[in-house]
Amino acid sequence: MLVYLAPCGIGLGHAARCIAIAKELRRRGTDVVFSTYGEAVQFVRKAGFHAIKVPGIEYRQKADGTIDLQLTLAKGPSTIYWFLRQVGAEIYNIGQYKPDIVISDTRLSSVIASAFRITPRILLINQLLIVIPRLKPASRKVLEVKNLFERLSLEFLSRLWSLSNLILIPDFPPPLTISKANLVVKREYADRSMFIGPLIPRRPEELPSREELRKKLGVDDKILVFIALSGTLYEKISLALSLLRIVKRIKGDFLFVISVGMPGGSGVYSVGDNVLFFEWLEDRYEFLKAADVLVSHGGHTTIAEAMYYGIPMILIPTRGHTERIGNARSVEKLGIAEVIPQEKLSLEIFTEKLKIITGNGEYLERCKEVKHIASFFNAANKAADIILSLVNNEEL
Repeated sequence: MLVYLAPCGIGLGHAARCIAIAKELRRRGTDVVFSTYGEAVQFVRKAGFHAIKVPGIEYRQKADGTIDLQLTLAKGPSTIYWFLRQVGAEIYNIGQYKPDIVISDTRLSSVIASAFRITPRILLINQLLIVIPRLKPASRKVLEVKNLFERLSLEFLSRLWSLSNLILIPDFPPPLTISKANLVVKREYADRSMFIGPLIPRRPEELPSREELRKKLGVDDKILVFIALSGTLYEKISLALSLLRIVKRIKGDFLFVISVGMPGGSGVYSVGDNVLFFEWLEDRYEFLKAADVLVSHGGHTTIAEAMYYGIPMILIPTRGHTERIGNARSVEKLGIAEVIPQEKLSLEIFTEKLKIITGNGEYLERCKEVKHIASFFNAANKAADIILSLVNNEEL
């Protein structure tokens, strides 16, 4: 049996959750092959899986990592061209490898290609609704046009997403749902959609105890702040530099560990007495489990990891990135995160949020409650069960 995994290549979160499924399938003796693009190709290969590189699609960004909506829209014709090339590549690859099933993680091209090849297909997605970013105050007319476009895009995409045999939502069901702002399950495919819980490559129980890890990592009695950055290269570098300027000025019993998440990187740098800067961490989960606070952009997978590990968060969503802003607000309401819009990030605000989290025991207690609930979800096992059942025409 061969399972064809096709994660979106923008950032590493989509690939990470597909790797979680791939590991479980491999454990059960099932062969897998990946199809992706961008940094995700090297990321998948570093995890020990075969990855086919296909033409990439991405949105345009400014130097600070914010989405350049005007340039993205201006590049519309070329985006369509590359999308069609990606569809063609997927049709060819699926024809060559002849998988028993295709798992598309937020990749419309893979859904279309597998439908064309009449291959069983599952869509893995946590963002069914596209929300256009609003970076400036807008008039009523502009907002009406924006809302109309969002409704039309939902209707159009819904028809294409519904080509899937099943839709798996890698998120917690309410009230712990992370992507609630972007999840609109249409009636057309509601009976084929299910929450399975977030997918993470490594669960906390697979690691040594927190005390053992803190001793191994030399944390001692310091407050470990783990800064795990995700998203595109622009986003990661921009926020990494901003945070580096801030944290090296913070005094006290803190140890700041910054991971930029560059699969091709290997550099490790010490900045002063309390900052370690990693281009890439081979086992970021050791630092996550040992951490007192997690700082991130607000990507879905990173937030889910913190919830499974019971770590309070400071989230700094990229300006205009509606999915991350929505994710951040969702977990802020759960009482397990503080949010700083990236455009408002400063030494004073970051220090204030850090003091709130580390000085308030309620955050840790609430994180423990969420961790307990999260521990009942094993999404990789659930996804593998569903995939194999669909291939074998068994009842789910």
